[in-house]
Amino acid sequence: MKKMIKSSVDWSYYNNERFDRIDKLYLPDKGEGDTMATQIVVAVNKLIYKWYNDGDVYDNTGSLEGFANDLSSYANWLYKYVPESKSILIGVTDCYNDSQYERLLKKLADTILDEEDLEHYSEKPKVGSVYDCDGPFQFSWIDDKDEDEDEDEEGYW
Repeated sequence: MKKMIKSSVDWSYYNNERFDRIDKLYLPDKGEGDTMATQIVVAVNKLIYKWYNDGDVYDNTGSLEGFANDLSSYANWLYKYVPESKSILIGVTDCYNDSQYERLLKKLADTILDEEDLEHYSEKPKVGSVYDCDGPFQFSWIDDKDEDEDEDEEGYW
């Protein structure tokens, strides 16, 4: 069953001077940029955007469901290259509902999108790729066609 996308998303937490300034400084027009700071901002923004727009999570092997987009690479990149993110990201295993996951994302944004830290990371060249990074987080594709066939074979339809 596909999760319903929230009809009235409250972006107000992220729509403020601090996050706007960070995006203007470090969010590239396309791609992941040339520094670790741009990569960090791309990864965090992607995790937040895809949750609020599509209901996607970076690891759907536990209690949370995510349906359309594999975001695990973004979380794996942060986990691998940004030490401050590890204890926050691993908390996905303790998220059992939407509000817990939203709190995790807010904590991630508040911690990782720190202006002083980003300034430090802006002096470091890009490392790896936020688009292709393995790590502890996984996304399992749910094949609705196979589920329908199994249900059909079992006589449910």
